[in-house]
Amino acid sequence: MYCDGKEFENMKKRPLNEEQLEHMKNVHEHHVACNGTERQKNMAIIDSWVDEYGNVCVRLANNEWYHYYSNGTWG
Repeated sequence: MYCDGKEFENMKKRPLNEEQLEHMKNVHEHHVACNGTERQKNMAIIDSWVDEYGNVCVRLANNEWYHYYSNGTWG
């Protein structure tokens, strides 16, 4: 999903615990690997949080954001 940053102002963001950080790193590695070299350059995580449903969320340098689900997928 693309965002301009405004929708993040009112979100309830909770920090990630150690287990969630490890999960985020693992899923992000797979997520980046599924993309071409040029796209990978803009996929650094610039923000991460846990939403009100317990999903790990990440915002990338290209202004896209994703849920990194517990089953290892993203959307």
